[in-house]
Amino acid sequence: MLLDQHITRDVDLRNSVERSDEPDRVPAGVTYQVADVASLSHGLRFHKDAAATLAAALAAGLFSGSDDLGQSIGYPFMVNFVGADYAFHDTLTAVAANQGATLYHCTAGKDRTGWTTAVLLTLLGVPRATVEADFLASNTYTGDPDAVELSWLRAAFAEVDYIYGDFDTYLHKGLMLDDATIDALRAKLLV
Repeated sequence: MLLDQHITRDVDLRNSVERSDEPDRVPAGVTYQVADVASLSHGLRFHKDAAATLAAALAAGLFSGSDDLGQSIGYPFMVNFVGADYAFHDTLTAVAANQGATLYHCTAGKDRTGWTTAVLLTLLGVPRATVEADFLASNTYTGDPDAVELSWLRAAFAEVDYIYGDFDTYLHKGLMLDDATIDALRAKLLV
C-alpha cells in the first residue's frame, strides 16, 4: 500500500526506545531515516532558558485548561530544544531532496508529526487558520476527540515568535534551512 503511493523514504521521528519497541517494517526500495526529535546526540541544549520555557508552558497549559499538561509543555520544547532542530531540519531536507514521496511519522502521528506538518504547511504559505484546522483533524482521524488541543500548537508557534521573532528566522536560524531547500520544498509541493 505504501509503495502504491510512490513512497521511497521513511523518516522516523521517534526516540530510541520507541524505535526499539516497535521497529519500522521498511519495504524494499524504501530508505529508512531516523530524525529523533528527543535525541541528545547534539547535547542537552536549549535556545532560551529551559526553566523559563517550562514555567511559561505549564502556566499556559493551566490557563488554557489543557487536559494534558505534558503536551502543553512538550510543544514549546520542540522549538526550544536544539536537538529537535536537527530532527526537523533533517526531515524537511529529506522531503525536499527525495525523488519520490516521503513518509514521516512518530508514534501517535499527531505531536512530532503534527508540528512537522504545521512547519511544512506554514513554510508553503498556508494560512494559519488552515494549518490549525489540519492539526485539529487528528481528533477526527485518530478516533480520539481529545487527541490534540489547539493551545499546544499555538504554544509552539508562540515559542517560535519568542525565540526567533518570526517564522522565517526560525526556518533559517533554528532549523538551519537554506533558501535552496526552502525553494525546493515549495517547487516540489506547491501545484
